[in-house]
Amino acid sequence: MAPITLSTAQFTSLDLAVRGLVRQLRRLALAAVAAVAAIALLLRRGGFDDADLVFTLLLLAPPAFLFFFTRGILGLVSLPDRLRRMPREGQERVTELTRVAGDARRARLRNLPLLIWRLRGSIGSVRDVAGMALPLRVVTPGFLGLAALSAFVCLAIACGGVIALLVLLVG
Repeated sequence: MAPITLSTAQFTSLDLAVRGLVRQLRRLALAAVAAVAAIALLLRRGGFDDADLVFTLLLLAPPAFLFFFTRGILGLVSLPDRLRRMPREGQERVTELTRVAGDARRARLRNLPLLIWRLRGSIGSVRDVAGMALPLRVVTPGFLGLAALSAFVCLAIACGGVIALLVLLVG
């Protein structure tokens, strides 16, 4: 079976395009957050009660989800680099675990906390390798649908914020 070879130029162009998309989505989310602030100021004119607070918090949910989505997309884009580093990091972790095991055989009870701390660092990197599947959840149909819906709602909120600012300026 022939080994799979991929050009890093393909990943670089994809990386740049995705980072541009992420930048635009984050700007949209920030515009929606600013619009929510304007809407909250407009609601405050008539007295800000508990229902207005709940409404304002609900308006903040789509931008928050969009930020979460962009974070996942950036994690997905960094996946090829993590995969390239994995063999080298794996070898370093095996060497460190071997050292910790050797030190554990000779260690006294008072050195146990230090050994546990060193073991925690090595095991934490294994958790990072296992966590590589997490960014893949971002491209599930449900998650993509919610992200698209959040983007449209953020756009509507931004438009509502512009209207709220106009009402505040006129009134």
